[in-house]
Amino acid sequence: MNHYQQTLTVAADPAVVYAALTTKAGLQGWWTQDCDVDTQVGGTIKFRFGAHYKHMRIEQLSPGQEVRWLCTVAHIDMDRFQSKNEWVGTQLLFRLAPAGEGRTRLDFEHVGLVPSFECYDLCQNGWQHFMASLQHYVETGVGEPFRPTEACPASAAA
Repeated sequence: MNHYQQTLTVAADPAVVYAALTTKAGLQGWWTQDCDVDTQVGGTIKFRFGAHYKHMRIEQLSPGQEVRWLCTVAHIDMDRFQSKNEWVGTQLLFRLAPAGEGRTRLDFEHVGLVPSFECYDLCQNGWQHFMASLQHYVETGVGEPFRPTEACPASAAA
């Protein structure tokens, strides 16, 4: 089974990308403005996208190198899905490496998010949107996160 993977090279230092993945301001800047963020290994981050939500336990924090979360709670509020919590037990892994001249290679894996999941296509589209948002955020300071005042787009499920 192949899980979801994406690689980006961004025009930002690994420390900047790491901060975008580990601080409340960073996560609100590219993924969702509606979140509660713990910053310690073992802590929980709660992400909300309107009626959709995910809780992530922080599994690993290696400054400038790696961030790993485990999804412990998930709900995708879509009538067409029989299973609304497919993310539970999946891992989100962000690996960072210097790519020269103030650039960073970001290897993202959503381990366990596989094509057989009902939500796979929706989440794949969501990750493409939010990874582009992350890139824009670290390069310009402005991303395209989910905003609670907006109608919940289908891509918010990721």
